[in-house]
Amino acid sequence: MTTRSIRIITSAAYVEQELAAEFGQIPPSFLSIGVSPLYEAQIKYLGLGDPIYLTIPEGFSPRRYDQERLHELGVVLVPVPEGLKLGESIVYAINFIASTSVSVQLLHGDTLIEDLPIGLDDLIAIHDEGDEYSWSAVDLRDGVVAELGSNMASSGHPGNRPVACGYFVFSNSTLLVRAITQARGSFIAGLNLYIRDHATRGVRVARWYDFGHIQTYFRSRRAITTERAFNSLKISRCSVHKSSTDHSKIIAEATWFASVPPAVAPYTARLLEVGQSEGTVFYRTEYRYAPTLAELFVFSSIGRLTWYKILRSCEEFLNACTAHKGPSLAGVALTALAIDKTIARLERYSSESGFDIDKPTSFDGRSLPSLRRVAESATREIDLRSGCSETLMHGDFCFSNILYDSRADRITVIDPRGHVSAGTASAFGDVTYDLAKLSHSISGQYDHILAGRYALRREGSHGFTIGFEASEHHRWLQHALSDLRVDGVGAGNRSVRAVTVSLFLSMLPLHADRPDRQAAFIANALRLYIDLERSKP
Repeated sequence: MTTRSIRIITSAAYVEQELAAEFGQIPPSFLSIGVSPLYEAQIKYLGLGDPIYLTIPEGFSPRRYDQERLHELGVVLVPVPEGLKLGESIVYAINFIASTSVSVQLLHGDTLIEDLPIGLDDLIAIHDEGDEYSWSAVDLRDGVVAELGSNMASSGHPGNRPVACGYFVFSNSTLLVRAITQARGSFIAGLNLYIRDHATRGVRVARWYDFGHIQTYFRSRRAITTERAFNSLKISRCSVHKSSTDHSKIIAEATWFASVPPAVAPYTARLLEVGQSEGTVFYRTEYRYAPTLAELFVFSSIGRLTWYKILRSCEEFLNACTAHKGPSLAGVALTALAIDKTIARLERYSSESGFDIDKPTSFDGRSLPSLRRVAESATREIDLRSGCSETLMHGDFCFSNILYDSRADRITVIDPRGHVSAGTASAFGDVTYDLAKLSHSISGQYDHILAGRYALRREGSHGFTIGFEASEHHRWLQHALSDLRVDGVGAGNRSVRAVTVSLFLSMLPLHADRPDRQAAFIANALRLYIDLERSKP
């Protein structure tokens, strides 16, 4: 194979042990940042041009979606034998890719740089700030790199010298391979040999994020989230500031945090402040450095033991909530949230989109009723006659609102609903609704839809088919969820499953900016409705 220049993302080793404890055994480029893997952002900032090669451990098999997505992006996977040093891995990749001397761009797989110095030869990207990790200190002389030294932890000059931050360009791949080989596979020692004969500039970058260590991962993810957050959300090192001109909504959420009993408080983000500013109401909670269950469900490779601990903590939280009773009957809240709201939202969606909710639908070729009739049929399955008192309810107990601290084996919830009727703050409701929210993340795979990881097929205006990538832990979790019981309510019972169908229908108008996502929600509601009908006694 002959090419003029190659670009390599070096992700041929698994993440370090502490990150693996959080996300499982995956290469760093496959870590999540929000609703997408790190490689998406890395490829975005490398830009169009010469081919991009992504090294992965030889024994790692990316999920089908990732394989298809990387192919769409024009990325070639390069499996590398496991156990090699970084330098040896790079030599292997270059020899695998190029048969002649070419220019090489290297980006470490745990690194994201948004202001990459593209189009220059023989450079090392540097940053003025570093912590005590294995970043190599750079000795600069008139802008040229004289030497890469030891890491910042042992250099004796912390903070006094810039560090190499994971992006390199070399004009001659043959000489780079030779230098690393002479250095017995040491990447840094090989670079020092290379730069003796090739003047290599140190180019400063400002927007560098390191995902290679547990602390820097969460710090970098927070920084990226802060930049991309809505105006209503401001994230600092210690807190999350949430504001809105919808005063009743923010007050309801803040009131929920303030009113939780001591048994529930360990599972919630700590409320720090409530106030008003420039026409908005806000509250501030402590920022937790932990992944959401949505990230773990969609992107991680954690095993059954961890998921068992997560489900157990979810059950503990819900049991703590149901021990705190409210003044009304639970069915009142469930009627408002899962029945009245569903029909009203469907009619709003029809009015805004033009979709006929009274026309028959189909799923995978099977004839089905209209969306209105599906909603009415599902709501008839919801048990409103239990006579149980309402209990403390989170109200939006889905994976994106649940964090997991692996060290404490405990979940933390954020963004509660805080009301049943708009304008009236209330912490109470029905546990069936919380269980349905949990089900719509697990059985409904809601977070996969938000991440775009699904296959949708349309047949005319009202025919749908949707599929999700099969995963062993997804299947196991769906079975495990059915065994979860809270306050006598089973998470797999017909009432919970019916509310789950209603949830996908009621959220349609809330995603008016994404017709593709709305179609996926309809398809998924039909899929879950068929499962509900099949299980009729």
